[in-house]
Amino acid sequence: MKVCTFCATRILQSNEAWDYHHATYSELKQSKEHHCIFCTRLHQDVTELNPSRKDERRKADWPAYRWNIRSLAKTMNSKETVVVTFRQIPRKPKDKEDVENVVEETIHEKPLPNRMFYLFPESDMDLIPDPETLGPSTNPAISGGAQIKSWIQTCNETHKNCHKSREAVGSSAFIPTRLLDIRCPVGAPIKVIETKSVEVKGPYASLSHCWGQIELLKLERGNYEQYTGVGMPWDALPKNFREAIEIARFIGVGYIWIDSLCIIQGKDSDFKDEAGLMHQVYRNSYCNIAIVDSPDSTRGAFRERDANGVIPIRYEADGKNGMLERKPWRIVAGDLWDKDLLQSPLYRRGWVFQERMLAPRILHFADAQIFWDCPSLSACEALPAGLPVPMDSAAGPERHWRGKLQEPETLGNVALAGPNDHDSLGHFWKTAVRKYTSCDLTRGSDKTIAMWGIAKLLRDGLMQEYGYGLWEKNLEKHLAWRVVECTLEERPSESKNEFIARKIPSWSWASMDGTIELVQDLILAPAIEAEDTPADGTTQMRETLIDEQTPSSLTPHRDKDIVHRSKSRGSTLEVVWASGGSGTRMSSERRGRRTPSPMKAHRDEEPEFRSTSLPIQGHVGRGHMRWNTLKMKWMLNILNLSDAEIECFPDIKPKKGNEDDENPYFVVLSAEKVSRNQEDQYLEEEELVWKGSGILMRKAEHGRYKRTGAIRFGNMAEDMWQRLQTTYEKEDMLANEYDAGHGVKFWLE
Repeated sequence: MKVCTFCATRILQSNEAWDYHHATYSELKQSKEHHCIFCTRLHQDVTELNPSRKDERRKADWPAYRWNIRSLAKTMNSKETVVVTFRQIPRKPKDKEDVENVVEETIHEKPLPNRMFYLFPESDMDLIPDPETLGPSTNPAISGGAQIKSWIQTCNETHKNCHKSREAVGSSAFIPTRLLDIRCPVGAPIKVIETKSVEVKGPYASLSHCWGQIELLKLERGNYEQYTGVGMPWDALPKNFREAIEIARFIGVGYIWIDSLCIIQGKDSDFKDEAGLMHQVYRNSYCNIAIVDSPDSTRGAFRERDANGVIPIRYEADGKNGMLERKPWRIVAGDLWDKDLLQSPLYRRGWVFQERMLAPRILHFADAQIFWDCPSLSACEALPAGLPVPMDSAAGPERHWRGKLQEPETLGNVALAGPNDHDSLGHFWKTAVRKYTSCDLTRGSDKTIAMWGIAKLLRDGLMQEYGYGLWEKNLEKHLAWRVVECTLEERPSESKNEFIARKIPSWSWASMDGTIELVQDLILAPAIEAEDTPADGTTQMRETLIDEQTPSSLTPHRDKDIVHRSKSRGSTLEVVWASGGSGTRMSSERRGRRTPSPMKAHRDEEPEFRSTSLPIQGHVGRGHMRWNTLKMKWMLNILNLSDAEIECFPDIKPKKGNEDDENPYFVVLSAEKVSRNQEDQYLEEEELVWKGSGILMRKAEHGRYKRTGAIRFGNMAEDMWQRLQTTYEKEDMLANEYDAGHGVKFWLE
């Protein structure tokens, strides 16, 4: 890679802060063919995301990008940095007739993302490898593997946080049920050992890999005696497994855990038992080996490479640009970690998200280089001393929480919210759900268990119950999760396709596929009840957490009924979550009563609900959902509330003519009074308005509803809020079903 003449002259040697990039597609393509680091990335985006811009007749579409260059402010932890950013130039219609074409293409083509490239003074780079050191392959037997050994040695000897985490995990002395014994001679058969009957001498490695569509070697009841007796012939192992074993041996480990060979598959599988231990398997491994670039078991971990293409490119500045002094600089793509690692085939798999978060350290074998991750350092062969601060936004938070998850007993002391997102437990869970749900699962029935490893550690650390992706405290606030992109035609939990179907209630985000946005950070404070707002405009709160024990005496094994009540000026939503240990259930018991639940023997197992029906009391309304072409969003129109702006987030694509989709029921789950225009200095008096969230529903049967989406509103005046507190068709309800103040009692399925 290099910098083309155009980019060197027009960007790096210019004193302009910004300007336009290539004027035509052919110019961009030509620079790409000359291996320009900037133009190669931009050309890839145009080709994959905006292919219509390749049409040379569409001259009005070019230039497609504008660039700007700036110097980043130095901090205690960062050094001199210059950043070049490329941004898309929105298409402009040539005339009135072209307006529809531009709108149509905007809908069907994805926008070109911003691309950032960092320039670091060569003298500030801690260590830059040369091509000879990197070698022509990621196979440590060919390249020497010196960098791998250096990372592990440094982690063992100097990373205090990592050492502390290993001590915390090591104290449990956990060993997986089965391991592969790889201490045998090279090429000899590999045995599966039962660790209860065979002594394990030394640590074990673990493997993250894609199963893919090709039939995979598996441990089954039919081959169990062979695999645990004479073993599996070396040549019978798929390439991924052979090369993972070679890596484990290289780092001095005598055992390795591979899911398909250490969990009995097929008929009479013990997957259900072993899945609950997955968090232990990865947390206690010496090192996790991740084969990130192979979509199946046949591609292997190792790749041949051009070492010159891996090393950060060198640019000799001539001093014409005031930001770039006359000295050598190194240029690195800002999305290196994301593009080369997190967007790889492996990390698009849902199961692997928790593997990545729970493993104490990881060797990622990617397309052109090896990456390293531990709680103290994120690095790659191109940047072996670690990612520079400006490039650490993706790896940094995960590294931080990887360390925290190694010590779950300390999670109860972690701030729920803080000045830095890295330190906020609530933000971590919200981000974790978003990242996890953006990944794919082969089977929809794995939706909750594939996230259970992380949730289990949070549950134990926070001492509150969890089930189906939601937490017991302030449950009503968490029910209003949103589907980021409404693209599905049917709800996965109602699908008849065996790979999509799952038995999960509609109120859980796990009933859906696609990226999920939680609207509420994880909040552990007791649920609060907003009493009628006094004349002075303030809002008084009082706790309604029904539990006779003090917080300091609570244990993860307590029996309790938690009542969540959200009451606002005569509107009450009440949810009761009764749980005992991990035998969690929903209950409709009256407040103050205890209905003990038998505890499960194994807290490592995912909770099972006795009933998945949520009892709720609140004002159930009905409105008309329509698409607002001007605002490009779904809106809810309600009779006598024409001025209210209530945004809708349907779970699946609304069907035209479908009564449930066009005229959904809804219930407000939580609301609060806030100040409108708090920063408006011209307001003589502070104006208070309502904002809140809720869900869309369809009626399943009498008194029972299923979720179909979410709603949110803001800037709602007091009179509108009062009109919103009306139950639809309340006249037809029985006295024991409806209360004028609290609304109707119903079940959410």
